[in-house]
Amino acid sequence: MRAWVIRIGIAFFFNAITFWAASILPGVRLGGGFLWAVVVFTAATLLIKPGMTALIAIGGASLLSRSRRSGKLLSAAAGLLATLGILIVTSIFSSGFQINGIGGWVAATVVIWLASLIYNFVEDSLEARAAALIGRAGIRRRQQP
Repeated sequence: MRAWVIRIGIAFFFNAITFWAASILPGVRLGGGFLWAVVVFTAATLLIKPGMTALIAIGGASLLSRSRRSGKLLSAAAGLLATLGILIVTSIFSSGFQINGIGGWVAATVVIWLASLIYNFVEDSLEARAAALIGRAGIRRRQQP
């Protein structure tokens, strides 16, 4: 249970920073429901993206040969499409993150997808450090009278 709380907290914080950074792109704006938009995006990313990416990859596997290069290309395309889908879901269910125009949608999708690659790279070490810090804080509290 604690591992999921840590994972969700880190994802929420990272997504908030990513949305804030993406707001400098033309056609992308933050609104009053920014935190709700981050909640929706985080939930969709954690719950929907793995299945969505797998379905896209399985569907496209028959189109490409099973070489290493085509597998990476298919994985990248699946990630981009999943990110676009999650951004669409986020824009439907929240007003705190708005994207206008084709250029805005393309730029936001690419920037947020790139940020998710960075997040996937550092996620495990961040979770391990957070768990260690929380574990140490719990031990210190129990030792005090």
